[in-house]
Amino acid sequence: MSLYLEAATILESPQTTSLKAIIYNPSKPFKSPQPKLYALIVETLKFQDILKEVVENSGILKLERKLTPLLSILLTHDLLLTKSGIATSSGPLKDALLRHKARLNAEFTRARLRRGHADVKSLIGAVNAEHSRESEDGVTKTATGLTTFNPRWVRVNALQTTLEDSLSSPTFRAFQEVGSVSDMFFFDVVRKSYYRKAEILPNILAIHPSHDITSSELYKSGKIILQSASSCLPAIMLDPPKGSMVVDGCAAPGNKTTHLAALVGSSGKVFAVERDRRRADILEMMITKAGAEGIVTTLKATDFTTIMEGHPAWQASYILLDPSCSGSGILQRVDWDVSKLNLPSGDTTSSRPSKKKRKRDETLPSGSASQPEERETKQLEEEIQDDDTSKERLQSLSDFQVAIILHAFLFPNARRITYSTCSVHAEENEHVVARVLNSEIAKERGWRVQSRDENPLSSWHRRGLVGELSDLKSSLEEQQRVADGCIRVHRTDSLGGGFFVACFMRQVDDKGQFGGGIGNLDMVPAKEDKPRSQVLRDTREVENQEWNGLSDEGPNEAVSAVDIADGDPRSGKRKKRKSGKAQEARTEKTNRQFQKGRKGWS
Repeated sequence: MSLYLEAATILESPQTTSLKAIIYNPSKPFKSPQPKLYALIVETLKFQDILKEVVENSGILKLERKLTPLLSILLTHDLLLTKSGIATSSGPLKDALLRHKARLNAEFTRARLRRGHADVKSLIGAVNAEHSRESEDGVTKTATGLTTFNPRWVRVNALQTTLEDSLSSPTFRAFQEVGSVSDMFFFDVVRKSYYRKAEILPNILAIHPSHDITSSELYKSGKIILQSASSCLPAIMLDPPKGSMVVDGCAAPGNKTTHLAALVGSSGKVFAVERDRRRADILEMMITKAGAEGIVTTLKATDFTTIMEGHPAWQASYILLDPSCSGSGILQRVDWDVSKLNLPSGDTTSSRPSKKKRKRDETLPSGSASQPEERETKQLEEEIQDDDTSKERLQSLSDFQVAIILHAFLFPNARRITYSTCSVHAEENEHVVARVLNSEIAKERGWRVQSRDENPLSSWHRRGLVGELSDLKSSLEEQQRVADGCIRVHRTDSLGGGFFVACFMRQVDDKGQFGGGIGNLDMVPAKEDKPRSQVLRDTREVENQEWNGLSDEGPNEAVSAVDIADGDPRSGKRKKRKSGKAQEARTEKTNRQFQKGRKGWS
């Protein structure tokens, strides 16, 4: 009976990630075999409307008080729709259901005939076909009426093959290139087509989500990697030259790490830093599969902020930082949404209030960092709702993100640093950028945000929000330059989810020396009001919840708290910005953590 009890527990719990992730990466092991558990829940969700109708019309919930609505449909599914029947030995719950087997069968027959199916096989085929189209469609509509196309993005692993060889392989040989992402979604029969935008995303292409390439030789051999286009932006923007030394400060599961390895080539070096041992094991698997063992050194059970003078990675010139974040930009790739479970009447314990999305009467055009752009961003953000993203949680994440960047600013030979999140919150994006630029570390070591015309993604149209940089201690012109240097991706941009990237770079004088008033001064935090260990601990639980899997696709989302909320819990009120004085006080507090004359983080 544990199979049904565990399935009921999963279905009763709030869903914060994909169903596969819940079952295959549990915080506590299940007693039941994971494939059976997953199959039971998925098949019950498919047939939930029919099962609800059968259970309600049979009246068994009024007669059998031990049966809950959830257990009744799980048990009824196996009784009516599987050859082996209920997968448990005799027990009170099974006996309760079997006492009404004839009545349940009669109601099931009536439900089937009402739907026009002569036999059970016909009904099962129709239900499977319906859900197949639904899951493979790849087209969604936001509450504002925007149509979003969600293709599957594939990165060609340049360490093992080329784009041309991949497209001429048996996997893609029959595919034809189309002019836009939307083109592959407008056919009665889905064609084998692909889309690529080479000038922005080299070696990256999109295919229709119905095409399963995970069984192909290219995928199994590591020649292609499932990775959302937005997740590829940090490495592209960092743009490390061949042969350079790079640090990936928050490396697992490894997609960005192997992307960096492909960019620096066999003559380069990548240090992949991962604090969690289990994640580091997955990271190493990914590195091996991609053929990057000779380029990447995995620093297992290592905190990025403990890397100091004397460590080989301390001499790196390029650093990629993609720390834990709220995940509010992640596409809703829940393979089965358990929150929409349709239970029989009589359920009084597991019902949850429905979440309503605000609707707007107009769809605003996209553009650069202008007032319409910021209004559009606010409008899109208001569609994202989840009580988990509280103001306090965002502040905790923001503090952690600032600490990571400030430590990266200490690396003596660092030339460029990319900071990225899969979040739409300004608190984790522009506000973090403003806080670190206001720091004494940034000023003394010559750090600034790379200008738009300096980075490889200058042609991308959606930039940072200048209105969210009002706390940056600089002129309005500099605030606009910083905003234009940042990149934002909306969930409606079809790149695989909402994203933010900023690239910090150091000024270099005519003699090739780094800029800043003090040059390569080694600085360190003094005694902190809030210890670094506490800052990290505040986000450790969040980080453990959000990480999952091998790729950026489906249940193996690298950061997969699905559709986590934007801003405060929706109370009908807009979230309030911190005052300028409050932000300034926080920045000064951060600056006080650092003092001159010592090396590394205390």
